[in-house]
Amino acid sequence: MGRILKFIEEKGEGKYLCYKTNKITIESSEADVLDYDDKPASTRNTSLIAESNLTRVHTVRVPQMLIDYSRPIFTYFLDGSRHVYKVDDIAIGKKIFPVLAGQIVVGCCERKDRDTFKPYDNIRPKVVIAMPDDFDVDDEGDDFCRLYCEDINEDLQQLPFIKQSGIKVDKILLYKTDKKDKLNSDKDNYKNRGTAKIQAEMTDEEQRLVAKLCEENRLDDEHYLIKDGSLEYNPSFSNKSADDKTMARENYRYVVGVSKSFDPELLPDFEGQRLSRTIASLKPFERTKAYRYTSDANGVQYAVWYLRLRASDFRETHFSDVVKCEMVIINEDDQVETDLINTISANLIKEAYPVCFGNDTRWANHLYPVYLTETFCKSKYFNSNIILNLF
Repeated sequence: MGRILKFIEEKGEGKYLCYKTNKITIESSEADVLDYDDKPASTRNTSLIAESNLTRVHTVRVPQMLIDYSRPIFTYFLDGSRHVYKVDDIAIGKKIFPVLAGQIVVGCCERKDRDTFKPYDNIRPKVVIAMPDDFDVDDEGDDFCRLYCEDINEDLQQLPFIKQSGIKVDKILLYKTDKKDKLNSDKDNYKNRGTAKIQAEMTDEEQRLVAKLCEENRLDDEHYLIKDGSLEYNPSFSNKSADDKTMARENYRYVVGVSKSFDPELLPDFEGQRLSRTIASLKPFERTKAYRYTSDANGVQYAVWYLRLRASDFRETHFSDVVKCEMVIINEDDQVETDLINTISANLIKEAYPVCFGNDTRWANHLYPVYLTETFCKSKYFNSNIILNLF
């Protein structure tokens, strides 16, 4: 048994029993089926156009002049990722629960000019533990978790390599166990609930980073941010307190979410046909119209469009080299200017070069600075064996 679990068992004085089960990494393909990442398809029969040009056409060619001559507008690139591990099973009372650990890396890179691409801020992995809420036997809440973390870290300081590496437990997350002990489906189990808490911590960190950029006045109409993935944050899958306002809609005025993978059936077009066929038929440098999507999760409205990034002789699927683009609609009755959508699209096309072919299976859908940011962030992970051995 590693240091942390031994500490938990001894400090519990009989309240907890650890079973010394095998430690495993939870594969991303397994974790990706969790409900927190689902984006339900719009229930509307037709979608409203979200851009100022209301012409009822299915596709729009991005003007070649914008592709050739538009000024760069993207300065910041944000990516978040996590590793999740099942490190043991713990008995609390008459129940047995999984103990999960996670490494979270959320980072942002800044490009000041063509020769300067660097981290915007210090990037270090955040180490968290996901425990059942029964672990807090006296229901002390955040204070219990915070003080327990401090005790664990004080104990870890006795290991000589800990001071050198800077590893510490940043947070204990408590997952719910109160659904009458009846798990409703294969997807709804304690391991997935713990993984969802770790994922929620990652997306909370992403929102905090955007809020920090805004507080420092880093984002404006000449300095946009590309966020890797969707901007649709579900408040139900958040570890933030109710008074934490980091997901202020205004923070996302100059943020574009770009997703490499997406559900092509998410939206219908203005005629009521799902967009999948239009997306698959996009020609190089062509986009769909931007449509209005209202999130059931947070009530926020988004302008959503799909863009084919490149001319390619080979595609693994009809959706290779297509990305989903999102912007938050700040004022719900507004339309996003078509000129802005075209300018953003032209910049995204240029950001797709050079390509990372051979380095990533998703190379066709990658934007190169996002790929660099993702690669840099992942290089900051602590060695998984070190983390596992701590438990």
